[in-house]
Amino acid sequence: MKKRIIFYILLAASVVLIFLSQKLAPSLKSVTITDCFDTVTEITVYSRSEKPIKDCEKYLYSAEKMFSATNPEAEIYRLNHGENVDLSDDTKEIIELGKTFTKHNSEYFSIYLNPLSEAWDIKNNSGVIPDITDAMQEVREKKSINLGAVAKGYAADKLCSILRKDGITSAMLSLGGNAYAIGKKPTGESWKIGIQSPKDESKIVGIISAENLAVVTSGDYQRYFELNGVRYHHIFDPKTGYPATNGLHSVTVIGENAALCDALATTAFVAGLKDGQELLKKYNVRGIFITDDTVYFSKSLENIFKQTDFSYKYEFIY
Repeated sequence: MKKRIIFYILLAASVVLIFLSQKLAPSLKSVTITDCFDTVTEITVYSRSEKPIKDCEKYLYSAEKMFSATNPEAEIYRLNHGENVDLSDDTKEIIELGKTFTKHNSEYFSIYLNPLSEAWDIKNNSGVIPDITDAMQEVREKKSINLGAVAKGYAADKLCSILRKDGITSAMLSLGGNAYAIGKKPTGESWKIGIQSPKDESKIVGIISAENLAVVTSGDYQRYFELNGVRYHHIFDPKTGYPATNGLHSVTVIGENAALCDALATTAFVAGLKDGQELLKKYNVRGIFITDDTVYFSKSLENIFKQTDFSYKYEFIY
């Protein structure tokens, strides 16, 4: 009789343990945000609670009100319009990051291109090439800041920090062309990040298997207008004030620091294939450069980059 009682007690305990393990096991939670950074943000985490997602949402909305050059409530917008702004610590930090990167890469990158962004107004432009004389003078005078080439990467790094503090070990962040993979999926698989084809947005040229990596892309195929067969996009060459033209259609940078990868993707795009490679080597990150017909990728990506679109040629670089 005692043995039977013990058996049922153990059986009941096992059922309770199974129930608790299922109850406490991390499950997939996600959110899509469409009103921050003028892009679609998707956050996917494996978590036991909604807190990590809520924490990320809270930070993104605060970041929009810190870094935006177009939101009248944002610190950067107000600073650009002559207000005496008590800048947050994050805004001070990202401005310093941007200034430092500009100082070392001014031939191809600048955080002072906001006058050009306003003059060209690529998002709303109906096909008019603006007179940029005044805008270029303001750029030289460093009168107005635009953090678009670093803000999403900086925010991604902050979100990763938030998630890790919340105990998250498996997550995927996507902020427009900025992706960050935290850890692996619970199945043990790497996260998969597709690299979009500039020729056809419904296709991808390859898939990155990512773990604790940022994968950031800058390209000419999403924000642009065309005039007389020429594509005018949103990535400006600081030397000319015009959209960069050097045969590249996109640059993807892969590394551990999303803010750095974000800035480098823009800079390498402006620099072109040859100088862009040298730049990425200098910062010890890997890259993918796409021209009309060729995908050039770092040889060290060979084990984590799967080629998928054979309308392109694929060639190794550094």
